[in-house]
Amino acid sequence: MLVTCKLCKKEKDLRQSHIIPEFMYTSLYDEKHRFHEISTDKNKKNRLPQKGVRERLLCNDCEQQLSKHETYASLVFNGGYSLKIRNEGRLIHLEGLEYSKFKLFALSILWRAGVSNLDVFSQIKLGPHEEILRKMVLNNDPGADDIYPFILSPIVHEKSVQEALIVKPTWTRLGNHYAYRFVFGGIAWVFVVSSHQAPKEVIGASISKEGKITMLPWALSDMKFIVKMAQELTQSGKL
Repeated sequence: MLVTCKLCKKEKDLRQSHIIPEFMYTSLYDEKHRFHEISTDKNKKNRLPQKGVRERLLCNDCEQQLSKHETYASLVFNGGYSLKIRNEGRLIHLEGLEYSKFKLFALSILWRAGVSNLDVFSQIKLGPHEEILRKMVLNNDPGADDIYPFILSPIVHEKSVQEALIVKPTWTRLGNHYAYRFVFGGIAWVFVVSSHQAPKEVIGASISKEGKITMLPWALSDMKFIVKMAQELTQSGKL
């Protein structure tokens, strides 16, 4: 059955597309290739799926286009790509990233979450930015480094990065800007989505055209939106 691909807008057969790439689920799987999906709805049972969250969104050609950025990102996260790392107090400075590939990887996840009909992504409402992001992703255009910047914060507990954690994305406010928070790959990703310029601190930490990015690790106990969600799940008997 032919359906309109969300990215290229052509009538094609659609594939089961991941919103968050499958390689980000690797650390969650048990010996039977299952991970624990804890529902935030007290009326729904927890599940043990064997694949990350998917939805019929993209045609095969568009899947292949995005997979190139995902392959690159998987090498970055799994140590298959040489980066220069410099620590400065609590800050971690990375150099040697490919600006276009890494930014398009990140923006494609934000856009996919925005067009998804799945409840887990219900807080990602991009409005007019949805079409702008679609065209950027479709045309392999990462934009300037002050357009849709994002900050990365590794989540640390007892000196270890918490890779086995994926949390339902939420929205918040950064001053007079909308921001969307994702947690995957042991990192909190915060995207600023606004029609006017993001705070200079965000732009300064986001990936630059020179391939540099600055990360600020946070203790799991200080990530209030995660702590609040865990408390609510505990009260509902889900944890």
